[in-house]
Amino acid sequence: MKLFNTAKFVCFQNLRKWSSNYRVWIIAILLIILAHNFTKEIVDFAKDIDINVTPWMFPFLFTQKFIKLLFLFPLILLFSDAPFIDDNQPYIIARSGRIPWSIGQIGYIFIASAVYFVFLLILTIGINLFNIQFSLEWGKVLGTLANTNAPDLVGLKTFIPADILHYFSPIQALWFSLLLSWLTGVLLGLIIYVINSFSNTRVFGILTASFLLVLDATVTNKDYLYRFSPVSWSNLARIDINGTTQMPSITYIYTGFALLIVTMIVSAIVINRKQTINVLPPI
Repeated sequence: MKLFNTAKFVCFQNLRKWSSNYRVWIIAILLIILAHNFTKEIVDFAKDIDINVTPWMFPFLFTQKFIKLLFLFPLILLFSDAPFIDDNQPYIIARSGRIPWSIGQIGYIFIASAVYFVFLLILTIGINLFNIQFSLEWGKVLGTLANTNAPDLVGLKTFIPADILHYFSPIQALWFSLLLSWLTGVLLGLIIYVINSFSNTRVFGILTASFLLVLDATVTNKDYLYRFSPVSWSNLARIDINGTTQMPSITYIYTGFALLIVTMIVSAIVINRKQTINVLPPI
């Protein structure tokens, strides 16, 4: 119990620094701009046909490869200073011990990723609140954009696959999108953490995570390659729902995330036990 209480202190110590961290404010501003830009066109279409849109736009933020890159690069910026060693961390490590400190830093990645995507979800609703009708159905606006050529006519940049509306209810789509996005964020954060800890730099972890983002865009329309692209697993349109494609099943995705995340956690703890603590210049 003492170990986890100490780890909790380390975790929330990182979260408390957000108020004075300029990168966090930059990320928040970027997400506001991106969320506004890529939901506004859906709302504008809804205004054109004089029907309010339902609030289920979040699942479609990650269905277009280049838009997905834009939404995930700020997450890499958030974790770019992993393993989060600043001037006061050597004193915290000395008081807490290596293993509790490592668990606390890992816990921070889990919580920070959750906050990131929940904030993004809130933005998609909040900035369009006066043009939204609350319903447990997909609604006519999203249905029209998914099942007709309306997106081509209005130049919609966001892709709304009809399969998602067919196979998922709005609540299901929101839940799976949020969960899989969170797991993707956790994995990217842990990869940055482990590689930066091992290399004692902030470069290689960021490059590796960025490579995984670019890989997601590269394997588009190559169903069999989605199995080897973890970032692709947050896209509901890239999940084999009825067993008729080469895309990964939801069981494969859950298993893949579990194995990769557990491997990264164990690697982080082992590396941190032997790591030389060097305070690098802030990003």
